[in-house]
Amino acid sequence: MKKFSISIYSFLFASFFVTGVHAQSLPPFIAGNTQYRSVSLGNYLSELNEENANLKIRRLNIASADANAKDAGMPYLSPILTYARGSMYTQAPYAGYTNPASNTLGAMVTIEGWGKRSAREAQAQADAKRKLAEMITEGKAIETEAIFNYIDALRTKLLWQSYQEAIDALNQYRASGSTQAAEFIAAQKVLANDLKYYSYGMANFVGKTGSEMIMPVGTLNIEAKNFKVEDLIARAQENRADIASGQAAVESAAANLEVVKASKNIDFLPGVYYTQTPSYASSGINYGTQQAFSFLLNVPLGNGFLVNSDVTTAANSQAELEVSLMATKAKIVTEINQTYLQYQSAKERLEAATKAYNQAKMSKNNIQGILRFRDAEYELFDARTVHAKTLILLERLSGNFEVPNLH
Repeated sequence: MKKFSISIYSFLFASFFVTGVHAQSLPPFIAGNTQYRSVSLGNYLSELNEENANLKIRRLNIASADANAKDAGMPYLSPILTYARGSMYTQAPYAGYTNPASNTLGAMVTIEGWGKRSAREAQAQADAKRKLAEMITEGKAIETEAIFNYIDALRTKLLWQSYQEAIDALNQYRASGSTQAAEFIAAQKVLANDLKYYSYGMANFVGKTGSEMIMPVGTLNIEAKNFKVEDLIARAQENRADIASGQAAVESAAANLEVVKASKNIDFLPGVYYTQTPSYASSGINYGTQQAFSFLLNVPLGNGFLVNSDVTTAANSQAELEVSLMATKAKIVTEINQTYLQYQSAKERLEAATKAYNQAKMSKNNIQGILRFRDAEYELFDARTVHAKTLILLERLSGNFEVPNLH
């Protein structure tokens, strides 16, 4: 039993030691006169999706398209009401003529040609679906750009803290370490200005440029992953937002082609008229009140049967979008293969930087050791930045849009 307890304590001690080698406890960032609010990446992206101006505009467009889709299935009767009075003469045709001044009421409606209403409704629904897909595509692109801005800001903050850690360590050697400390303080001023620059960029994505700036949170210590290119490509073909957007555009163009074809079908405009003529006398003869009904049918032929260029144009638009969709699918293979190669290099750099950092951390007992450690930490943060960006890009190119954990 005693041996078992000793083994447990030894395991816990060893685990703590290994974790401590990789863990970092950095001094807090001193904001000076600038007010910051700490925001995690997940909360920042949630705020972005709610407040970004471009996405707000997209949502309004989608709401308009949805409203149009609801009404598109209604029949376009286009009713016409007619009232006529007369005939009225400026002078009587002959002596003793009496003008009865009849009243005529009429109504006419449009009966749309075969297939017009269903084609119009299908197009409106496809258009709403296309706008939704376009908003998702733009939203993911904005997210990716915002994440990279967030990472750049976080790297800048971590470097500032790394310099502060070195300054605190050099204070033990006031006589010989003052020169290096002064250089680090100067570098901190540049980094503080850079952090404010990136924070303005983050605020711009959410449409808030007030006095309070955004402070990123994390260490960029993302665990390296292993991938199979074939799996990434297969997932991308199923989940990429631009693939869905391209497919929705093709479907919208196909629906538009059907609308153009259906527009050539003939409409019918039936009408009914009621005429009332009051009693009157003419040439000594008295006529009583007269009532009459009449029916009318208009068939506008137009030039639809003679012109076919609109069908050709709509068909070509659909074909163009199909070619574009195929090109997007082909581009995915290139993008993922290229980014995968970049990620392999980023992993190797991260591994080398982590190893150098752990080695330098063990020898911080003099000025040179402190300087070597700071250089190693600087490279570690740069390697983590490249690794995080490349990993996130590879994940998103393959259709995985989960919010990354920057730890």
